[in-house]
Amino acid sequence: MMPTATQMLAAVQLALREHVTPQIEDQWAQSALRSVDVILNHLQARVPAEGPMLHQDTSELVTLLTGAREALGGGDPALEAFLAEAPALLAGYASVEDLQAINHTGREAVDVLLRACHAQRGQAGVDAVHAGLRAYLLRHAERESGFFFPTYVGRPV
Repeated sequence: MMPTATQMLAAVQLALREHVTPQIEDQWAQSALRSVDVILNHLQARVPAEGPMLHQDTSELVTLLTGAREALGGGDPALEAFLAEAPALLAGYASVEDLQAINHTGREAVDVLLRACHAQRGQAGVDAVHAGLRAYLLRHAERESGFFFPTYVGRPV
């Protein structure tokens, strides 16, 4: 059976911990290996979950940004590019790299729309769009927290 990416990362990490780190006396090299260990922890959390998380997040962005475009009007290139590309990408089997790119474009559109909401505060529908964008950002941060919390928050090395 072929090992998963997570299993391979764990094997690399174990080899570094058991066979390389004990042989290193230089403090800077030890520090570098501790940084590599943290990155490998991060990748073990991220690799199996990133694709599904990006798919879910981007699907939510399509719905959210379609509604925001209808409420505020279109015209922003990032928004239009995202809404033109994302549905087709989500309908097929997208690579993680493609999902990262389209999700980034969608989040750039969220940034532009948040600025537009601030500029149009008090107008009909704008406050509702702003609230929806803000709620999305909180859900996005929660989705990504699993990649970072166990890796970068914990016992100092």
